[in-house]
Amino acid sequence: MYAQITSPQNSNKTIEHQISIRHDNDFLTFTDRYYSSGLFLKYSRLLKQGLFSSGQEQMSLALAQEIYTPSRTNTTNIVEMDRPYAGFLGLSVGWSYTKNVIGLETNLLVGIAGKASGSGDFHRWYHNALDVPSPPTWVYEIDNSFHVNLYGHYSHEWQLATGDFSVYFAVQPKFAVGTKDIYAYPELITYFGKRNTMSSSSAYNNFSSTDSELFFALRAGYKFIVHNAMLEGHLFGDHSPFLVKAKSNVFYAGFDLQHRDGQNEYWFGYQFNSAETNETQTHNYISLSYARNF
Repeated sequence: MYAQITSPQNSNKTIEHQISIRHDNDFLTFTDRYYSSGLFLKYSRLLKQGLFSSGQEQMSLALAQEIYTPSRTNTTNIVEMDRPYAGFLGLSVGWSYTKNVIGLETNLLVGIAGKASGSGDFHRWYHNALDVPSPPTWVYEIDNSFHVNLYGHYSHEWQLATGDFSVYFAVQPKFAVGTKDIYAYPELITYFGKRNTMSSSSAYNNFSSTDSELFFALRAGYKFIVHNAMLEGHLFGDHSPFLVKAKSNVFYAGFDLQHRDGQNEYWFGYQFNSAETNETQTHNYISLSYARNF
């Protein structure tokens, strides 16, 4: 379904596409450990004809690089490391569906972990470019491996207050199954501020409207983990020199601030999680994202 824009400047313009870029980094919270950095480039488009006769459907293609490090990035002594160095480079294809107050999304991810991902080289270059002392050593990095993963989530929300300062409450159970991640992740989210309905809101990555939005969100979830390849290696066996056991339960909490100004979208996010292993500590990082709709 394509969306016709009714603003005076774009009265004849149809929004069909979105390109977004996102950067996650814990350096902005004055740490450099665990999930240290993430880079994401994504293209999405609305579908004229989808699987369903009503509602809105989108397809997306995304390229991602993720970097994971121990807390002591300058050590070469394995006994001083609380988790292995791990890098991942992946390509995902996604589909989403929204109707009224219900949303569905699935993503199929394929990618490579280990030195072949180029994450270690990029991380060292990044530190050298910023002239950060004691660049990461990337010793005992996990071995090269190929991964396939399926991710999905279901969303259902309720509007608790209307007006210019609206309030929405949403439940969003998520799941992952594959060689990289296996987990179940129920999440609760509350949105406050000027926000569009689900089918046209940036809160759900829906871009069929240029109506302005300015809102923040509080979120919390509990992840039940079966396998995490960035800690434990490949699901079907791994000969990496150093691996650790992931905790079965991890708590997550976050804050989002989002703004849509015409065809431009901006997002600031902060996320906290409890320790992912018995050896590691809590962690937090910041996300910055910009999207252009056209």
